[in-house]
Amino acid sequence: MSYRLIAVDLDGTLLNSSGRLSEQNASALKKVSAAGMAVVPATARWYQAAVQPFAPLGLATAAIAAAGADVRDTAAKVVLQSTLPADVARSIARIVDQDGWMATLATPERAYRRSDVLPPWAANAPEWLVPVTHLRDAELSMVLSVLAELAPEDPRLEAFQRWAVQLNIRSARSFNGNQLVTLTASGVDKGVGLRALCDALDIDLRDTVAIGDDDVDLPMFEVAGLSIAMGNANEAIRSAADVVTESADEHGVAVALLGL
Repeated sequence: MSYRLIAVDLDGTLLNSSGRLSEQNASALKKVSAAGMAVVPATARWYQAAVQPFAPLGLATAAIAAAGADVRDTAAKVVLQSTLPADVARSIARIVDQDGWMATLATPERAYRRSDVLPPWAANAPEWLVPVTHLRDAELSMVLSVLAELAPEDPRLEAFQRWAVQLNIRSARSFNGNQLVTLTASGVDKGVGLRALCDALDIDLRDTVAIGDDDVDLPMFEVAGLSIAMGNANEAIRSAADVVTESADEHGVAVALLGL
C-alpha cells in the first residue's frame, strides 16, 4: 500500500537514547520524503522543538506538537490549538513550583522550562525556550500542555487527578526510568491531532502510518492506517501495534520506513 503521511514520535522513537537523530534515520526520512510521503513529528514537545530535528535535513514539515494540542501545517499555519482551562493551568503551575518538579509548559509562541536552578545555557537560550525557576513567571493564559518529569511511581502525580474531567493525563517512561507526564485539555491527544492534520491536508487516515513507543502514542495508533511500535516499547504498546520494529538505538524508524 502507498502511504501519504507518516506521524512519528520523537523521544524514544525517532531519537535514540542520547536524544540524537541517527544517520540511518535521517537518511530514511529524506528517502520517504523524496518519494512523496509527508513525515510529521507527533510529540509531547512544544512546536519549535518538534520541528527542530528536521531543519538540518532541509525538510519543511507539519507538526503534531504538545501531544496533539498544537497542530500546524508545513507553513507553520495553525490547524488546531487547544488550551488548558486558565484556572487549571495556574493551579498546575503552583503545584509544580511548590513541589520543585522539572517541567516544561508549552504556549503557542514559546515554552517555559522550570528547574530549581537555571541551566548554564540559560543566557543563550533561543527566544522560544525560556528557562525559569518558577512557572509563576510564565504566561499562563494560553497553556497548551505541561510536560513534567517525575521519579518512578511518584505519589504526587495523584495531585492532578482532581482535574481528571478537565485534563487528559498521559504518562511515558524516559530512558533514565523517570515518568514523563503529559497534561493536555480533556479530549486532546495525538490521535485528535493526526485526524485534524489529515482533514486539513485532505489525506485519508487509512493512508497514514503512526510510529511510537509509549502510552501517549496509543490514540494515534487507534486512528492511523498502520501502527508501528518500537522494539523498546512496553508490551501493551507492542500488542496494540500492527507491526513492531527495532529499538530506537537500533534505528527502528529507518527499518520501518524502508520496509513500507
